Amino acid sequence: MLIAGTVPVEGLEATEGRAEVRGRRLIVAGKEIPVSMGTAAAVAASVKAAEVLEVDPPRFLTAGDLGDGSGSLELCRRLREVDEEVLLLHYIKPKIEEIRRIDVPERAVADAGGMYGAKAAGVSDRFHLFLPDSGELAFLADKEAHHPAYVRGFLAEVDEEEAPELARRAYEAGTVPRYLVVEGRRDYVVEEGEVVEVVEEPLIPAMECVGGTGDTLTGMVTALLAAGLDTVDACTIACRANRRLGEAVGVTPATRVSELIQAIPEVLKEELRRG
Repeated sequence: MLIAGTVPVEGLEATEGRAEVRGRRLIVAGKEIPVSMGTAAAVAASVKAAEVLEVDPPRFLTAGDLGDGSGSLELCRRLREVDEEVLLLHYIKPKIEEIRRIDVPERAVADAGGMYGAKAAGVSDRFHLFLPDSGELAFLADKEAHHPAYVRGFLAEVDEEEAPELARRAYEAGTVPRYLVVEGRRDYVVEEGEVVEVVEEPLIPAMECVGGTGDTLTGMVTALLAAGLDTVDACTIACRANRRLGEAVGVTPATRVSELIQAIPEVLKEELRRG
């Protein structure tokens, strides 16, 4: 399992190694990276899920990128050869030509900038799973848009109830992979354009105030795939567990995502027993 994505850390050169969680920080190749939202949260969630699943923690390939794209470019170049069965491509600045050169394994997942880049580069079909919210799904369903900003007016009007129809349109347009998890008040697990599972409980409004909860979901799904679970099962279990993290910590608007991540082992064990 390899997770690749940039972090907003100035001057961080390309770094790769097995990730370890220590409180609110990731340790990778001797370097400390704060766990907030974004790629670091996805990696930390994956590390905690891997503990339960008894698989190796993810290798984390990262670099600092504050928006100029230099770190993203370096990561894409290093991904021309991938020797892991599961890859998560996360926060990067889309570099279309470089993304086309990435060695995409059979069980490749994309979220955030990785998902935007894959769609814009026309290589969504090389991926196994995307995890958009309903607004991002509207972008994916629009064959002409190369970035969500170009359909921003449309996105503002998207109703979550439209997600099943948007997923079908996106699959028919060839702009998404075989599997999707559409995140929202209801989480939709989609296979080949059709909703196969819906997860909507527990609904905890305060979770919407905590930045990074979509990233924790992505990290858990990636670990479950690396452990060999069926894709629909992996997505459904991760959606249920991600929602229950809020219950486990008594989430409030002031809760940090690092607190949710610490609760993953206990909650995920329970969800795995439920099947």
